[in-house]
Amino acid sequence: MPHDRFYFPAPLITGETISLKEAELHHLQVQKVRVGDEVEVVNGRRQLGLATVRSLDKAQALLHIHAITTDSSVQRTIILAQAIPKMNHLEWIIEKGVELGVTSFWLFPGMYSEKTDFSENQRTRLNHLILSAMKQCGRLDLTTIEFKPRLLDWSPQKGTLLYGDLEAPYLWTINPTLQDPIILFIGPERGLHSQEITFLNGSMGAKGVKFHPNTLRTETASLVGLSLIQAFL
Repeated sequence: MPHDRFYFPAPLITGETISLKEAELHHLQVQKVRVGDEVEVVNGRRQLGLATVRSLDKAQALLHIHAITTDSSVQRTIILAQAIPKMNHLEWIIEKGVELGVTSFWLFPGMYSEKTDFSENQRTRLNHLILSAMKQCGRLDLTTIEFKPRLLDWSPQKGTLLYGDLEAPYLWTINPTLQDPIILFIGPERGLHSQEITFLNGSMGAKGVKFHPNTLRTETASLVGLSLIQAFL
């Protein structure tokens, strides 16, 4: 796990001094970082900076950037289109999905979703989970989150669209040369409605794939599916 890594939402430039405030300042204080310590800074834009703490008080911490590395590797775009589950299940999916390389979460109210919308505090909470997971797992790119309408209102999407289906071939048996992005559709606790599956097969051109011989819970299906995509596609 990266040690003493903090978030600064702007380009990092060698030789410049940046200021950490509010949540990141609190994180720095919790980690008991002191003046003169060296820390890592990420901006969610594939930059990693090494910085020295120059000053620290209750209002802000000033960090001097003295080295920067940039991740320029080409990465596959993986989108998790998740029908909204219960909040405790969704938090688990968000946190672990970031660790498993999700580029973007697309959350939509499924026909079987018990929850269909989010309060402002809940949206803030989800974004905080994404940021914390990025820092914890060592990623340099910040996963995005989008709130979508119900699935039947979507327009066709480009890429490779997949959804879980116990009657379909296993995911690792399909053609590995797939068009980017990969969009994985997962239902809520009761799964995808038959109308949603018909829509995915027809209007969206999605392909059903099996992850496991057993019926998986929504949070298990999401994470197993993402793991298999990383391993085999």
